[in-house]
Amino acid sequence: MCMASDPNTLLLLGLLKGQRQHGYQLNEFIERNLGRFTTLKKATAYAALDRLEKNGLIEATTEQSGNRPARRVYGLTETGETQFLDLLRAHLARPEPVAFYGDLGMMFLNQLPRPEVLDLLNERATQIDDQISGLQRVPTHEGTLGQGLFGVDLAVSRQLALLRADRAWLTQTLDRLRQPQP
Repeated sequence: MCMASDPNTLLLLGLLKGQRQHGYQLNEFIERNLGRFTTLKKATAYAALDRLEKNGLIEATTEQSGNRPARRVYGLTETGETQFLDLLRAHLARPEPVAFYGDLGMMFLNQLPRPEVLDLLNERATQIDDQISGLQRVPTHEGTLGQGLFGVDLAVSRQLALLRADRAWLTQTLDRLRQPQP
């Protein structure tokens, strides 16, 4: 039943550990607040919730408020909480495989004219700069470990470090590509 290879399981169980939520609530939170950390889409989230329920990790109850349509509210089971903690430990202890799809383009950049490659990589640099700027605007939180050490802050700082390293590498690569060809 281990779903360690599926980060969406960790995400959904983690969000449900804090409180019971309905699917729309989960999806809205993910879309508004976690878009920089996951590509989980609504349809995939609902399918994952169904799978988690079938595996006994979450339970759903139907609630109705006033004239609103009935909705399913999800919460962790005891098994789900155990699985969440196991996944959390596994994700914290081991680095994920590094597979950047943008690297595939790098493998074949010699198939394009050098001026076009430079333009495309400059566009990439601009987009990385925009991502860095966006993350720098995320406010820090006071967590149990201290200012700036709340889990969200650590995730943001890691993303910033990775983006800055990528930007530095890209700067070096652009400098090398601008040098005259032998």
